Formats: sequence, C-alpha cells, structure tokens
Amino acid sequence: MALETTGALLADRYRVIRRLGAGGMAAVFLAEDQRLGRRVAVKRLHAGSPEDVGRRFEREARVGASLNHPNIVSVFDTVVDDEGVLIVMEYVDGETLRDEIARGPLSAERTLEVLRPIADALDHAHAHGVVHRDVGPSNVLIRRDGAVKLADLGIATAAEGTRITRSGTVLGTVAYMAPERLDGAPGGPSADVYALAAVAFEALTGEKAFGGRSAAEIARRAVLEPPPDLPGAPAAAAAALKAGMAKDPDGRPPTAGALVDALAHAYAPPQPVARPIAPPQPVARPIAPPRHETQRAARPAPATRRAGTRRRGRLALVLAAALIACAAALAVALTLANGGGSRRTAQRSAPPSRAAAPPSRAATPKTSAPSGGTGSTPAPAPSVAAASPSGTLVDFYTRGTRGDVLGAWALGTERVHAEVGGFDSFRAQEASLRSIAFPALTVTRSSADAATVSFRSVAVHTTRTDHCSGSATLVMRDGRWLVDELQGISCTS
Repeated sequence: MALETTGALLADRYRVIRRLGAGGMAAVFLAEDQRLGRRVAVKRLHAGSPEDVGRRFEREARVGASLNHPNIVSVFDTVVDDEGVLIVMEYVDGETLRDEIARGPLSAERTLEVLRPIADALDHAHAHGVVHRDVGPSNVLIRRDGAVKLADLGIATAAEGTRITRSGTVLGTVAYMAPERLDGAPGGPSADVYALAAVAFEALTGEKAFGGRSAAEIARRAVLEPPPDLPGAPAAAAAALKAGMAKDPDGRPPTAGALVDALAHAYAPPQPVARPIAPPQPVARPIAPPRHETQRAARPAPATRRAGTRRRGRLALVLAAALIACAAALAVALTLANGGGSRRTAQRSAPPSRAAAPPSRAATPKTSAPSGGTGSTPAPAPSVAAASPSGTLVDFYTRGTRGDVLGAWALGTERVHAEVGGFDSFRAQEASLRSIAFPALTVTRSSADAATVSFRSVAVHTTRTDHCSGSATLVMRDGRWLVDELQGISCTS
C-alpha cells in the first residue's frame, strides 16, 4: 500500500495520519503506533535494492538508536519492505529551526539557547563513534515546550555507508557541508562542528554563510573563499565562527561544545561588580543595656556636677529605679527563654544580594548551610507539589513575594540552600523582592530525574530592578521537582 495514503497501515503496526515533509532521499509521515497507542514519525528512505540495503542499514540504525540523550530524537524501530526502509522515530510536536529562522534572525541569546543542547547531542554522539554528517536547521527540532532535539543522528552515517543515495551523490545539505566532505571525504566529528558553525551564522544573520544560485556554486565558494565576517557582532563572536568554519579540520574547535562556549563567551555581557552577601550577623537587641553603657549614662555632665550634692542624689535615685526595672525585665526574658515556649531568639539577617533573580555564584559565597542554632534552620514547610522543572523554578522565586518564604525554601535542595547562604540570607533577599517575571524560560535538558532550565528574569526590589540570566539544575525527589544548583548567573541593575 502506498505510504502517501492516509490511513495506510505500515508493518502491520503504524497507521499513517498525515504527511509531515519530504526531502531528496526520504519522506516523513506522522503515524499512530497501534500497539502502544502513541504518535510516531515514520521516515521512508528510498533505496534501489531494499533487501541488501535494509539489512545493512538496520545494523547502522541500531547505533543511532543506542544513543540515549535527551536532545537526540529517539529511534524506535526499523522496517524493510518492498518500497525501501522505514525508520520509526520519536515524534516531536513543534517546529524546526528552519521555521524559526524564516521569521527573522535570532538574537544571540536565543541562538545560544538552541545551539547548546544541539552541541551536547553532537558531543555525546561523537563520544560513541557516531557522526551526523547532515546537521542543518531542518534537523533541529524545537518542541512546543521549548525542548530542543537533533533529528536523524546516526541515520546519515548509515545511509552514507550503505549507498542509499544514487551513485555519485553526496549525502547532506551542501550549505552546511565542510570542504573536506565536498571533496569526497566522509568527514569526522569536525565536519559536524563546521556544520554547527554554519547553522549558528545563519541563525544570527538570517543568511547562509555561503550562498549561490546552485549547489555547485555554493560548494565552490565553501571550498575556495574564506569564512565570512559576522556583521554587527563582537569581534570575538566572528572569530569563533570563522574558526568553526576553518578549511582545515584541525583548525576547528575540538568539540561542538567548545564552539558554543567560545560563542557564548564572546556575547557574555560585562560582569557587574559583585556585592557579596555578608555572613548573617545577629541583630543587637539587648534586654538591658550593657554595664559600661549604664555607667556612662549615669555619669552626670560637668555642668550637672557643679550643681551640687542634692542634684546628684536625685540622679542616683533615678539610676537605682532604672536598674531595678532592667533587672526585672531580664528575669522575665530568661524565664521565657528557659521555659521552652518559644524557640525564637535574636534574628539573623544579611543585606540583600545583588541578584534578585537566582543569585550569582560570584555574588553568593558557597558556605555550608547553618546547622543548629536558633533561626538558622526553618521549620518544615508543607509539602509542595511541582508539576514541571520550569514551574518549580518560578515558584522558588515567587512564593516569597506572596509571603510564603518557607514554601519557597522547601522547593530547594541542601545544595542550593548552602549556595544562597542559608535560610536567613535567603529570607533577607526575599524581603526586599517585590515582584519577579521570567520573559524567557526554557527547559534545555530533561530526563526522568534531572532537568536544566535556562532563563531571563526581571526582579523588582524595593530600591532597584535587576535583570538576570543563567540556568538552574533541578532534580526529582519524592515525586516533585526541587531546585538543586544555580549556574552561570549574571545580573545587571
């Protein structure tokens, strides 16, 4: 049965819903897995000799299927039939990076948000001996919740090795192909680094690094011309992409992650002057003034001493009465403290941190969370259910603005408790916070028990407004997400 027919049943299991797209070597369809009741993407690869190619391709495709990474589209199944090879993959409900670029160039911040998980995926694949060889905006999928995934990893390697394409045809999109691949070499991990640099250039400018009216013209320019400048960008950013698109593979960054690190460093804003949080100091609230202060208060001024013995006698009576009152107050306070009725003693506080959103590592000393001592460890808060990593991060910073500091504290682990300087320091920061908004919030990595959320925040304090960016790592414990660590936080007021 033709694959294009809606409702067709493939491999007695996958029912076609609609066509998603097509390329030079394949067509992709959305289908329903009749056994598991889930939607999948089915890619039809056209081959001249399905039996031979299918057997070899299946072995290679298993390599791609073995790459377990949150930013790699999973391969569920491979099927060989009379019309070619079927690859059954995870369905990513969203759009491609190609679609996003079509609406206009991306900001540097957004480009890095997309590139970072793709670089992680490529480095993971390279560590397992798999080269993509077809990295491009169309293979970068952006799910509706913001998660970024790389498609077809392993399939390009398999297709190249089994000659699925026609003889003499180079597999891949020429605009992102490294010069050595255009010369006929298969290319290694550095070819993927080149392609990622070309994708970054296009995301930032809306234009391909090497354009042309035909594939032959694009290939000629990629082989003969130097990498283009990055208009309107920091010199370090242009240098990073030029290195990524170097003609010599040895001149490129050693990993995809190193390329993105260099680009991120080039676009990093100037670091604000750190205003460290001082260790919490007890607020002096003496029940009675210290003895030396009492004596100094009782000592009459020179003019009073000249007034005569009678006035000194009156002052002595007043002093005696004050001492009696202070002694009585002290006795009452000691009785309350030893009676076990209240655990509160002198409160500890610290000046507000510069970081109204998640505090910077530079701005928050990593000391151990206080243990023991009244006021250092809050009473347990009620259990807080958190449905998602991003929702938990927002709740961690907004509960305090609603008066629920204990509830916010309960959404962090011991690691982040120590990172923010303990409960008293956290409470002091929350006390000055009036509101906080998150104009950007993206889950960049996610698994069953851990996630990373990148963000931008705008926090309004009583005396300033902070603009921060960075990321947070969250972990799953007892069925709920908890903030575990704050990373790369940068804030400006």
